Amino acid sequence: MVGAVYVILATLLTTYWIATTSLLTGITGLMLVPLCGGMCAQCLNWRWKAARGLRKGNPLLFLLLAIACGAGTLLTLVIGTVQLIGQF
Repeated sequence: MVGAVYVILATLLTTYWIATTSLLTGITGLMLVPLCGGMCAQCLNWRWKAARGLRKGNPLLFLLLAIACGAGTLLTLVIGTVQLIGQF
């Protein structure tokens, strides 16, 4: 799913570049949102498996990692949105 989101983002950025002949700069925050969201989902998956004994590891640690990745997702979404609005 993360790969599909990156394909959509690349298509939108390319379309914007073709339509306006200028590139968007400073959108690092928006490009990191899928990465952080995917890691959050993966950590929750690992926590679920560790709680049932299907994977080695501490379920509490995986939960803390998921919370940190979720916070990163929200933070990069806010920063990326502010940067994108600043472009226009």
